[in-house]
Amino acid sequence: MAGPEQVVAKLEDALATAASSASEPTAQHYEALAQELADLGEMARRFCEAHADYRTLVRKLRAGDALTPDELSTLRLLIVGDADYYLKYDEEFDRCKAEIGKIIGEIARLKDGELGVDALMHLNVLCREADSLLALTQHYLEARDRVRRFEGAIGGTLDRDSARTLAAIVERMVAESQ
Repeated sequence: MAGPEQVVAKLEDALATAASSASEPTAQHYEALAQELADLGEMARRFCEAHADYRTLVRKLRAGDALTPDELSTLRLLIVGDADYYLKYDEEFDRCKAEIGKIIGEIARLKDGELGVDALMHLNVLCREADSLLALTQHYLEARDRVRRFEGAIGGTLDRDSARTLAAIVERMVAESQ
């Protein structure tokens, strides 16, 4: 399991790759940056999961014992922590929605003209651009829904079945990260 030093080293590698991508923007540089960031993110996720006291949490969930506020925070971090952080980007969600609206407007305008080769190529590009934005939008909405479901399950008291389900989810997450 990676320690803090390895995380810092990977972070430095990603920043160096980002700098080279910015100074010389090529597909290869950005592909390398995407890989560095994916590796860094995975390393950070695994480090977080490895350092959470999940054993006590799972034991208490299985037994139906009440969780302390710290344990509830740990549970939230393990189950929807990534979604919580993603939801902090409301402006990005709004930007994506606005851009999708513009693209749909352009597509609608193309409908009224002649659909020759140039217009069809333009339509292809618009559809591909919308697809990229829709992926970000869907990810945001899925994260929002996960947080809402979690809050619905945790709100008030946690029933025995929900507690056992959450215990199984935490155990599966930890097993997959090792």
